[in-house]
Amino acid sequence: MKAKFPLNLVGCRFGRLTVVSKEINDRPYRTTIWGCLCDCGASRKILRSSLISGATVSCGCYNKQRVVEALTTHGLHKHSAYGTWKAMIDRCYNPDSKDFKDYGGRGIQVCDEWRDIAGFVAGMGAKEKGQSIDRLDENGDYEPGNCRWTDALGQGEHKRNNAIVTRLGSKRHIASVWREAGIKESTFYNRLDAGMTPDEAASLPVRKHNATAVIDGEERTLVEWAKIAGVDSATVRNRVKAGIVGRALLAPPRSRKISA
Repeated sequence: MKAKFPLNLVGCRFGRLTVVSKEINDRPYRTTIWGCLCDCGASRKILRSSLISGATVSCGCYNKQRVVEALTTHGLHKHSAYGTWKAMIDRCYNPDSKDFKDYGGRGIQVCDEWRDIAGFVAGMGAKEKGQSIDRLDENGDYEPGNCRWTDALGQGEHKRNNAIVTRLGSKRHIASVWREAGIKESTFYNRLDAGMTPDEAASLPVRKHNATAVIDGEERTLVEWAKIAGVDSATVRNRVKAGIVGRALLAPPRSRKISA
């Protein structure tokens, strides 16, 4: 039988945590959170569900202690994340590192908690084969909430969305442009690939299946244009989604060469 807990958790203990206060968090939703004091002296604000389920039993010091014990037993240098941690420290704090100019030289730092390998592993967990550390904000520090393990594909996608473009005269991350425009990422990139500027790609309305197109001053539905040109209507719609306009919408599909 599951243990029953009072509605008011003040005074209750959960692992190393003692609940000392009840607070209301209005962002992003109105939620009750509980102020907790850890045996190590640190304070944390934690959801009720995390406390009563046993998911959170300390401020983080318990997990760090377990990591330290494991690393002490098996050796720091053998952990999967050790090489990444060492390289991270090196490029942020070693002026002789070939990468220092792009990290420490730009003010990128490692948070205090991650200056030692135990804290880093406690925060990031194990590194799987083929993964590397990725900062969500490339101008931000190495710290919890800004880092993740990802593979080469994920890093490439992240770097693409962090590219800087000019939108309405100001420099912006490319991902913020298509998100704020309310269009699909694939539609936006297809339009860029078709030769549109970021402003054009973000401003052009996304047409529906029954949408019309104006070609040589004449407006017809996409289905009508497809019939006139002898082109499949789905091909015309896909071209519209890609940002193609004018006579190019009706061009015959390219024939694929079949090798003997």
